[in-house]
Amino acid sequence: MRLILVRHGESTANAARIYQGWNDDPLSPLGEQQARALARALAHRRDSGEIRPLALYASPLRRAWRTGAAIGEALGLTPVAHPGLREIDVGAASGVGFAEVEQRWPELLARRPELGLDYAWPEGESGWAFRARVAATLDEIIERHRGAAPDEAVIVASHGGTIRFAVAYLRRDDPRAWPTDQIANCSLTELTIAAAGDHRVVNLNRCDHLTVVERGA
Repeated sequence: MRLILVRHGESTANAARIYQGWNDDPLSPLGEQQARALARALAHRRDSGEIRPLALYASPLRRAWRTGAAIGEALGLTPVAHPGLREIDVGAASGVGFAEVEQRWPELLARRPELGLDYAWPEGESGWAFRARVAATLDEIIERHRGAAPDEAVIVASHGGTIRFAVAYLRRDDPRAWPTDQIANCSLTELTIAAAGDHRVVNLNRCDHLTVVERGA
């Protein structure tokens, strides 16, 4: 089975450099274009016989749900909402600009490397809780499709933090460390899922399908 993890297109908060967490921000006009470009790329892979889309899951937050809906329209799949795919809850930082966050919580930010996965925004979710949520959600989705053929693809539309933690969990990175992979808006990250647990990353942060958006096509 192939697991294709897709980050949502650019949101209005991404464009304004605002922390989102569980805030329900929509896609920006650029984000809508990105979602359609990614959907076309996945449809092309299906039509060429490279993958056989099997199921589609999406975070219920609007930016990821809309991205998943665009993919579903192109592939003839109905997205299934899963709350476990939401971004980390940043609590009191939700809706706050990057620069203002640095002014409000300088001491907390300074302690972030020391705290590791114990780190959490005020009223927010710790790294440990987030990792446990993402791991449980992935286990559930993978188990649901156990026995799928190698070319059958389960597609997940989610968030940057969620995808970083998902990849770290599946490739068995140090569970105590914050993942540092770069996951761009509407990038595609793909893994082969093996029954024995020997999962392999075959694409990480792939963005070549977005070149048509960058050219204004």
